[in-house]
Amino acid sequence: MGKFPYIAFILFIALVSSCACIGGEQENTPEATVRTYYQGLNDRNVSLVIGTLSKSVIENAGGTKAIQTALGETMADLDQYNLIFEIDTLQETIRGYQATVELELKIYPKGSENVSRIPYTFELITEDGKWKIQDIN
Repeated sequence: MGKFPYIAFILFIALVSSCACIGGEQENTPEATVRTYYQGLNDRNVSLVIGTLSKSVIENAGGTKAIQTALGETMADLDQYNLIFEIDTLQETIRGYQATVELELKIYPKGSENVSRIPYTFELITEDGKWKIQDIN
């Protein structure tokens, strides 16, 4: 009888641990990667944005330092115009180790009702077990 509380406790810990693992995997989705990309832009966080990009995107942009400089300039422009990005609609399609995320993006100056809506298509791949942006159209 004395072992029952111990066994119940171990089962509870195992259940909580498995839920945490499942939650972590759910965050590793193409949709979550695209949302993190825009969160990085809205927060003006260059590192967060770079973390969503594939190695080939970074290499094709001239390497990490070049892309940091370009994103820094872009974020300065976003700050100047006080622009915010908001995902309005989003659809994700996964094909093995590749995915497409189609979305309609709302772009507007913070506090303004003047909203532009622009459709975007993101192509993603998996690298080291994580979804990364390969292309944006």
